[in-house]
Parts: sequence; C-alpha cells; structure tokens
Amino acid sequence: MGPRHLVTVFVGFLVLLGSACGPEPERRLEEAELPAPARPFVTLDGQETGQQRLFGRVSSDAGVPRVEVYEDGRFLGFADVEAGRWSLPWWPGRRALTLEVVARTPLGDTAQARVDFQHLAFDARPGLYQPETLLALPTQKGVRTYFTRDGSTPTPASALYSGPIALFARASPPVTWAFVPTTPPSALESLRWVAPLEEVPQASVVRFRQYVGAEPVGPVRTRTFVIGRAPYTLPVLSLVTDAANFFARDLGIYVPGLVWEATPEDPWVGNYTRDGKEWERPVHVEWFETAGARVLAQDAGVRIHGSGSAVLPQKSLRLYAKEDYGPKTFAGPVFLGSPVTDFTRLLVRASGQDQGQTRLRDCALQGLLAETRLALQACRPTLVFLDGEYWGLHELRERYDEYYLASHYGVDRKKVVILERDGELDVGEDGDARPYEELIDYVRTHDLAVPEHYAYVKARIDVEDFIDYQVAQLYLGNQDWPQNNVKFWRLRTGVPGAPPGQDGRWRWLVYDLDFALRPEPAFDSLGRVLEDPTLEASTVLLRRLLQAPEFKARFVERFLWHLEHTFAPERVVAHLDAVAEQLAPEMPGHVARWLQPASVELWSVTVEELRETARQRPAFMRQFLARYLGPLY
Repeated sequence: MGPRHLVTVFVGFLVLLGSACGPEPERRLEEAELPAPARPFVTLDGQETGQQRLFGRVSSDAGVPRVEVYEDGRFLGFADVEAGRWSLPWWPGRRALTLEVVARTPLGDTAQARVDFQHLAFDARPGLYQPETLLALPTQKGVRTYFTRDGSTPTPASALYSGPIALFARASPPVTWAFVPTTPPSALESLRWVAPLEEVPQASVVRFRQYVGAEPVGPVRTRTFVIGRAPYTLPVLSLVTDAANFFARDLGIYVPGLVWEATPEDPWVGNYTRDGKEWERPVHVEWFETAGARVLAQDAGVRIHGSGSAVLPQKSLRLYAKEDYGPKTFAGPVFLGSPVTDFTRLLVRASGQDQGQTRLRDCALQGLLAETRLALQACRPTLVFLDGEYWGLHELRERYDEYYLASHYGVDRKKVVILERDGELDVGEDGDARPYEELIDYVRTHDLAVPEHYAYVKARIDVEDFIDYQVAQLYLGNQDWPQNNVKFWRLRTGVPGAPPGQDGRWRWLVYDLDFALRPEPAFDSLGRVLEDPTLEASTVLLRRLLQAPEFKARFVERFLWHLEHTFAPERVVAHLDAVAEQLAPEMPGHVARWLQPASVELWSVTVEELRETARQRPAFMRQFLARYLGPLY
C-alpha cells in the first residue's frame, strides 16, 4: 500500500471517529456558547471619615481577587476584601497626586481604577464643581482643628485634622436623611412620603472649627463641593445644619415628630406645622449659580414655610438673615435682571400643592405678569442639597413682607402695613387695619356710581393696580382665592401724589398660584366672584366698584387688553415651554428622589394640560365678561 492509500485510510478513520462522537458542527457550537471567563471589576469609591480607610467594590467570577493599592505608583499594601468590598488604611500624602487600585484574579486577569487629585486650600476657588480633591484646612501652632463630613457642628469629639481630606465623586458618609419619613404613616396614600427609588446623589460637605483645649477659636467654617461630575443645569442651594434640627423627634422641623405623636389620629399635624421663633433652627446657606460660582455663603435661620403644603412630603423653607447668625442680609445678584440684591428673607419653595403636578405653576404664572406694575416675587428654579444629600427641585423666591416692600418701593419698613384675607392685620401696629375697615364700610353704604363717591375710593386704593390684580386672578381661575391667599399693603405715612407705593394707597400682592389654570378652562371665575354669597366679604370691593361706570369701563378695557397681550395663548404657551425646558433635564432625578410627581411621564401630561387650559382660557373669559358685564363688552 502506497502513501496515498495510507492517507485515505487515516482520513476515513477520523471521519468514523467523528461520527461516533457526535456531529462536528454541534460540538463547535456548544464550545462557542460557553461563557467567557468574567474579568474582575473594581472601583475606588472613597474614604471613611474618621477611620482613614479607603474603600471600594470588587467582584470576579474567577475567585476572590487580590486588591493592591498604590499612591503615586508606590505600593501601599494589599486591601482587605470581604463580601464584594475592599478597604485599606490610608493617610493621604501631602503631595499625593494619584491613587490606583489593581484587582488580580487567581487566573491572572486584572482590573484597575484610578483617581487623579487636585490639591485645594479650603479658602481657595469657592466654586461648587471640583475634580477629585485633597482638601487642606487652615492650621496654626498650638491649635487643633476638628472637622466633620456629615453637616454636624465640629467639636473636640469630631475627627482631628492631621492631613489633607480626600474628596471623591462618591461622597462620604452614606446617605441617611433621605430615608427618614417626612409624613406620618397615617397620611393619605397620595400625600405619603415614599423612599427614594434610586441611589441618592451627594455633595461633599466639609465643616471645621479650631480649638485650644476645649475652647473654640473662631467660627465654624463650611464648604460644599460637588465632585467629579458635570454641572447640573440649574443653580444649587446647599443647606448644612446639625441633622437633629430637621429630623429629631423633639426639635426636628421636617418630621411629624412629637407633635404628631401627641395626636396620632390626626394626619394633618406634625412638627412641620409649627411656626414662630421657637421653631427656627440655625443653618449654613450656600447658593451657587449654574456654572458653580458661589453667590451666597453665610449662616442664617431656617423655618418651615407654608401651612397646607407643610404636610406634603417635600417641605418649603423660609431663610432668615439675622445678626444672631451673621450678616443681616443675603447679599448677591440672586435673581437675574432684578435691581434688588439684598434680601432679609428668602423662600425655598417646594411648589406647594403643585409639587405632584407641574412644579412650575406659581413661578411661571407670576412671570407672565412681569410687564405689569404688580408686585411679584422673583423666582429661580433651584436644586437643593441638605447636609450633602440631594433634596430635589425647589424654587428660590422672594418673600412678601415689610423688607420686600422697603427694597422694592424705597419705603421705611417700619411704616409698612400689610393686611391679609378680609382685612386682618399681618404687619403693622394696632389700629393699622382701621383705614381699610372704614373703606369697606364706605363702599357698602355709598353708591359708587356717584362720581364723588368713586373719587373717595380712588384716593384710597391704586385703582390700576387693583384692576390688574383682579384681572390676573380671574383669568388664572385661582380656586384658592379670594377666600385665601390675599395680601395687600400701604405706607402708613404716604403722601398723596407721591410715586407708586409711597402715596399711602392700598396695593395688592399676587402669590400662591398653585391652584391656578387647573385643567378646567371653562371654570367660571368671574361668576363665582360676583355672585357666590359665601365670598361676599372677600369680593365686596370689586362688586361695589363695578357699579361705578368709570371703573367698569376701565376694568373691561384692561381685561380685554390682557387677554390680547399678557394672556395671549401663544405667549402663555411659549412662556410655559421655556420654564418646562429649564426643569426637564433635572426632572428624572427629582422624580426618583420624591415621586412627586409620580413619574416624568405624568409631569409631561400635567404640563400639557396646563398648556391646553391656557390655549382655551381667553375665549371662555370673553364669554364670562359678556354674560356678567353686559353692553360695555
């Protein structure tokens, strides 16, 4: 047998062998479907405050990896690995620039994680957004420096500063306060606090204070950083305080607490429904523009703001600048385009009763009125962090009070009178409500169709302001008005003929439009105000003034002008679009934090309902004007 025959027999033998072992194509397919060995995974997440231990996550399907840690290429040691987590003691070198972690499996596969640090002095470059940082605190001979990372006030029981503080993208300590319920378990399900759906973002908060022995030297110093991420699309407000001020059962202003526990059958009470100086707490305030430039940094006071909305999961806050804490004002260009840059009080509003819907009603709808002479609250959508934990969307607002009126109208705040609802004294002295009571008595007992009677009223109220105020509220169909959310003011020592606000006449304040332009474009707000007997005390001034031909003609003229211009559907919709566009990038994170609204999709639906109401509203208002005000229309 020649060589060719030997090759043929050998090949045939291989074919028979393959047949006995199974088809060759199937064998190769099975091999292809076998999973490839998984490479290891490792992260470098941060440093535990006080314990000086680096930590991160590590995993592998090929046995427990060995984790090596290097600083600037110098081997620091093998980390402890347990339950998918590694850790290693670490004191940052004063000139350290990099950390590197290498995970090696028994099979020889590796994974790496690396952090490159900047060195930053505490008082340098006060911007919010920073890369991974080694932060140096001020030191001096004979003085000890203690610091905290959780927002608490540093004491000699806190961590002692001995070298740079490492700030990583994953902040330390872990999120805690975002998981504290802010409503009682008896709250209505739709109003009940819900735990965050996703990992809560964090900022890095560093506070320090220096001591000689047990005696403090100088004030507590505080800074907030957002490490290793692109800037948010909105400004950021960082509030830092001892957590007990917000969450303790006895003194926490943000929780049901002992107030609710005293009457647990009542879901509408809690620590957060208390007000006054005894429920004010100290807080450090930092406010940053969108790109991260710091505008405000000071100690202040904080209280819960609002009444009905305080029972909702996310609360509104009121900030007080006082000498008790630091500067007497919040000084800075907080509201773009506003000439006012000093504020005694600021609101951090959580959209009130609109927080589960559009989250923009009050802010956006007040903005529509900017071209009128009405007093308005400047507004900036803002993200809030509380003790470094993401607290979601809010609105930074001006607050209506004597300080607001002094700064906007150039009047003496001590001579300002503010009334609310049907004439109850809010700000002022005993007897300050009497001029308004006399005005109401007059309009009830005099025919305002008589020119001299109407002239008496014109001398006491700013008629143009009153008309614009009424038109705005009626167009907006504000269902929480006029029986509520009414404030008006005058200067006690006003001089007739003086500039607006200084002439002593009553003027009105637009606020709290959470129930405005609800999805009912046909809501008959004019008929309600003119004919509902339960609203007589709140509407008597408008009802009686409409008896005066001059006032009625001006009222209708002004209403129609606003419908054609201020409230033209295309203008309103464009304005709503612009505000919604501001909020949209941050809405997913906010929804995951609060579930108010329940989803981004629901938010989009409610904003579209608001747009549609705005499109239809002017036509209905023209019908109502014709129905109730007759031939002048």
